[in-house]
Amino acid sequence: MSLTPQAVPGMRARLHMPEEILSLPVSGTSVLSDGEVAVQTTDGKTVTTVTNAANTKFGVVVFQHIGKSGKNSKGLEAYQKHDCAPIMQIGSAWVKPTAPVTDINAKVYVKTSNGTADAPLGSLSSVALDSTLFPNATWETITGPDGLAILRLRGA
Repeated sequence: MSLTPQAVPGMRARLHMPEEILSLPVSGTSVLSDGEVAVQTTDGKTVTTVTNAANTKFGVVVFQHIGKSGKNSKGLEAYQKHDCAPIMQIGSAWVKPTAPVTDINAKVYVKTSNGTADAPLGSLSSVALDSTLFPNATWETITGPDGLAILRLRGA
C-alpha cells in the first residue's frame, strides 16, 4: 500500500481566513522553492532569499504550477532571478521546518546566520538558535509524520 501525500511544502492550507499573496519578481542569484521563506527587499518591489537578520519582511513561497524557470539543489523546479514568485504574507501554508514542531504555542523563527545550527539560511524552526523571530507568524499544527506543519501568517 502506498501513501499519498496529503500536503506538499508551499501548499495553501485553507483555514477560512483572508489571504494576501503578492506576485513579486525574484532578485539576486539564489533560487526560491515552494514552501521556503523569502524576504521582500527594502524597496518592496522584489523578493530574495534570506541572507541575514537586517530585513524581517518575510513571506512564504506558495505552491503554484507555473512561472518557474530555474532548478534548486535537488533538481526540482524553482523560481530564479526575474521569475514572478507567489509570496504569501497573510494566510496559512504548509511548510517543512528543520526541527519538529511539538508545541503550537512555540514561536516561529527564521535562520538568519550561519553560526552553530546545521540548517540552510531561511529555514523555519521553533528554536531560536542562529535565528530571527518571524513577525506575525504562528504554528497552526504540530509537525506530522511527513515533517510538514501549517504556518499561519498575519502580515509582513
